[in-house]
Amino acid sequence: MKIAKIRISSLVILFSLTGCIVDGSWLGLVGRWQDVEYPALEMEFTQSGQFTEYFYGEVRSHGDFEADGDTITLHYAPPCGGENEFSCNVRLRFTVTEDTLIITDSEGDFRYKKVD
Repeated sequence: MKIAKIRISSLVILFSLTGCIVDGSWLGLVGRWQDVEYPALEMEFTQSGQFTEYFYGEVRSHGDFEADGDTITLHYAPPCGGENEFSCNVRLRFTVTEDTLIITDSEGDFRYKKVD
């Protein structure tokens, strides 16, 4: 009976973890990217789901991200708005090739190149 409970618990944990895996294409985001048109701007994405934006090498903003298919949602921290803080969540489309990241919003495409 005890062994059955352990196996069932293990299966529940395994299915919970695999249920969180969407599509591995977001792993192409992992790394540091430099804006092609404005090289002072860089973005870095980690495998743990964190992102950081840099301006002239200094941290400008950061937060968590979620990717689903070709859409990425950036959850900025701390909340935006100064005294009137509100949650900043930005939803964008993205495309990743080996050394190019294209982020698309309502203004158009923003191209980034991979940096070491």
